[in-house]
Amino acid sequence: MRVLAVDVGASRLRVALFDNTVMIGRVEVDTPRVGDSLSVARAIASIASRFSFDVVGVASIGPLDLERGWVVGTPNNPLRSFALRDPLVELFRKPVVVANDCVAAVWGEFILGGGRGLSEVAYVTISTGVGVGVVVDGRLLVGRRGNSHEAGHVVVDLNGSVRCGCGGLGHWEALGSGANIPKVAYVKALEWGGDSRAWRLARDGILTSEALYTLARGGDVFALKLVDYINRVHAAGLASLVAAYDPQVVFLGGSVFLKNRDLILEGVRRYIRDYSLLEPPELRETTFGEDTVLYGALAIALKTPAELARYAGVPR
Repeated sequence: MRVLAVDVGASRLRVALFDNTVMIGRVEVDTPRVGDSLSVARAIASIASRFSFDVVGVASIGPLDLERGWVVGTPNNPLRSFALRDPLVELFRKPVVVANDCVAAVWGEFILGGGRGLSEVAYVTISTGVGVGVVVDGRLLVGRRGNSHEAGHVVVDLNGSVRCGCGGLGHWEALGSGANIPKVAYVKALEWGGDSRAWRLARDGILTSEALYTLARGGDVFALKLVDYINRVHAAGLASLVAAYDPQVVFLGGSVFLKNRDLILEGVRRYIRDYSLLEPPELRETTFGEDTVLYGALAIALKTPAELARYAGVPR
């Protein structure tokens, strides 16, 4: 079977063609950020026109309305809401399965990756935002509209002044995501009494995720303090995830994590015990690297779980 796997990210749109589980083609472009509710579907169709396939798996940023097959009010793309399932069914005349990107990713780990043979698996992306997908008792958690997994918006700081892209305060994503690092850095710069290159960039509101971790590797004192704080944020978020779902393994991915594994993973492992009632699970890097969500999109199309099958679109 040939599967068109689609990863709709806040910033990047990735489309891959698989022959069963072998990737035989891959294209990556910017995700549309202006236009109308069909802009993303048209961009997918433009890429897919060069491929021949039998079924489509779409793993997208959320939140989702799976009944309608829409992304609704996503905090990290200016389009906010757009249609996926029905326009793609109409354009391709093929079955289309849609899921949140992290929900798809955890299913990919469970079916194809390091989660095979386990019954409780979680996936966390640390990227533009923070997202979560969970399998419990061998079943994919989806929820009423496809958003049971939105643990990136758990509150980890009651006194947090940094506002999340969704509008909330104190969220894991607000304090630990790549998109919010400049805002977090600015707040922390006002609290710190020292001086360094990272501190000056943070004070001016322009310390990016990339610059933060680069300067931390170079020994910048403020950068190291901020990385340590963000690692505690991730540990607190993961402890909340453990309390809710008690997974055997948590797979970590996303661009911020994958580019900075050396500065994140051990810190999170060290701090999670400070916040977790339960024995912390094994924390592992995702099996599929930067293509994790594409393999998740493949998995939901190849072996569609019952929790998603009822929302799948088929040609009439």
